[in-house]
Amino acid sequence: MPSEAGGGVPGTPGPIRATTPVPDLDDYTAPFEDWIRDHLARLTDAAESDIDALTPDQFDDALTTRLAGAERLHETGLGFAYAHPFADGVVEVLSLDLPDAVVTLPDERVAALGRHLPALRELGRTNLRRLLDETVVDVEHLSAGPSTCVLVHGDSPYIASFARLLDEAVPRWVEDADVTNGVVFAIPHRHAIVLQTCSTASQTRSALELVPWHAAQLFGEGVGPVSPHTYHSRAGQVTTLTHPSRSRGLRTVPSPFLASLVAPQRHAG
Repeated sequence: MPSEAGGGVPGTPGPIRATTPVPDLDDYTAPFEDWIRDHLARLTDAAESDIDALTPDQFDDALTTRLAGAERLHETGLGFAYAHPFADGVVEVLSLDLPDAVVTLPDERVAALGRHLPALRELGRTNLRRLLDETVVDVEHLSAGPSTCVLVHGDSPYIASFARLLDEAVPRWVEDADVTNGVVFAIPHRHAIVLQTCSTASQTRSALELVPWHAAQLFGEGVGPVSPHTYHSRAGQVTTLTHPSRSRGLRTVPSPFLASLVAPQRHAG
């Protein structure tokens, strides 16, 4: 099970430590070579007994969903066929938020639980919502001329995963935020979300100009990359706004809805 430092849940009884250090997936650069996959597999086996030592209540308290890059998970060779699609290139997986590590659960471990997967996923989402209440974040307003967007970041490896809860989270992070028209966002790495609401034409233009640029910069610089893409979340639907270009970069293509916000059609009166 890939493990990443940080992100403990306050109140989880007793630190659970592996006899052999559990691998941090973000210490390695994809694509993974065979020796890295073998190393991850050996350390995953070493962690099994420590996960088994959790009581059922401790396990349920630590179970949390997280968003991760689909390609990066595939490169581990550990198997995450159960992963639930969230957006292009991003999936939702189950993890354990332990005091000293975040352990992502592969297929074999999830199957061994013998529990209904949708119920596990809902429990993990409930705990993610609780984590949103408990997590301290830094909120920065980034600007380029008249255009602005917001960077939310911090120590928790679950900050990118809060993209599942944007309608709840954005009003907490941004004063007077209006999410009626949705939020343009990016999750370049596990510790950050770049976002902008779309309540006005000006905000929507800022979102389409700045969020993709900052996403590309942070994806190359951050620990635990998730996705270089920019998305629009509205009414529970996530739309991809960036697509590969001939220059090997990404080009932004506004959805018809966002395009209508930037240049509203005039109707004859």
